[in-house]
Amino acid sequence: MTAPSAMNANMFLEEPKATNRHTLCGYAWADVVRSLVKAIGSADMIRAQRWAAELVCSELGLGRLEAALFQAWAIHVNSALPGWCQLWYTTIEQIRGFWSKSGGDIKAVRNTPIVRQIVAEAVAILVIAAKKPLPELPTSADVFREAETTRTRLRAGGGAGDQRITRLVWVPSSDGADLRTIGNELEASIRTLQKPRMLFWIAWILTLDTQTEAPPAKERGPAHLPIKQRKSLFWYATTLLHEIANDYTFLSVADREGLFNLLGLTFPKLGTRGRRDVITAIATCIYEHIEKRSSLALTAPVAPPSTTAIRAGAANIDRVYISIGEEARRYMLEAPSIVGLTAEAKAQLQKPVKMTPGDQINLAFSLTDFRKP
Repeated sequence: MTAPSAMNANMFLEEPKATNRHTLCGYAWADVVRSLVKAIGSADMIRAQRWAAELVCSELGLGRLEAALFQAWAIHVNSALPGWCQLWYTTIEQIRGFWSKSGGDIKAVRNTPIVRQIVAEAVAILVIAAKKPLPELPTSADVFREAETTRTRLRAGGGAGDQRITRLVWVPSSDGADLRTIGNELEASIRTLQKPRMLFWIAWILTLDTQTEAPPAKERGPAHLPIKQRKSLFWYATTLLHEIANDYTFLSVADREGLFNLLGLTFPKLGTRGRRDVITAIATCIYEHIEKRSSLALTAPVAPPSTTAIRAGAANIDRVYISIGEEARRYMLEAPSIVGLTAEAKAQLQKPVKMTPGDQINLAFSLTDFRKP
């Protein structure tokens, strides 16, 4: 039987919760995401499962998990396993279904066995998959340095000429004239297998998108995004890549659509760096697919990780969630807070304590073994 004091402590102990600043166990959001991506890159199954579960358990964490795993795929796996994106897109749809049925109750979602299992398996696949470094994009400084030389070359007639996909994607009534040239150059660099030029034009588009004098563009982003983001040049480049992927039959139809749907779904949480990584990874996957098709050498298709290895990586996932629950409760006990305070009371608590000379003497006597003679 539980002692009365323990029962009272449990009754009034506040439920652990994440905030805008930290996860359920008190870690900064950015630290958890970085640790998850790093663990996947170093094939550390234990740490990858631990940090993924931390995001599942935390309020506001599911969206971050969706984007973090997609970015981890882009940075560390990319063309080594492009079909993973369709799996992750399907997994996200399932998790969001559980979220809706629970009424947005994260506690119900994290305690659902199927949610724990499908997330753990998606993480395990990334950890086990062969690793392939992501090509580095030129920086904005590189783009600005080459901009004038490139413009001079294009004005002199040294451009790629009209390309078939760009002719279909570019809309004269909505898209600026520069986008036609940029689209032709990007498409030509992919078709002619000039990887440095492909990376340069992707960097050019992303850099131009941040400039106030960026050319106008048609709305191409998903409907759930704000209108400004739907008109981003990012989606012009993405649409070009999507159509090129269709043209060269990159992946199956389901896997191809899952890849680009996943990009639309996670776009708000990816951030600027994540979007750069993902679009670079997609372009690289398409480029390498075309490169293999153009080669006379026979190459075996990408083999996914074995089912046995995936199940082994997700085998002890319930223990991970139990340990997170225990750590979250310890965090609550170590970092107590007073709820229901007014703004004035909170500000007063943050001020340093002011003590009178008498208070200081009393405190000194209480901290020493003072005895009257």
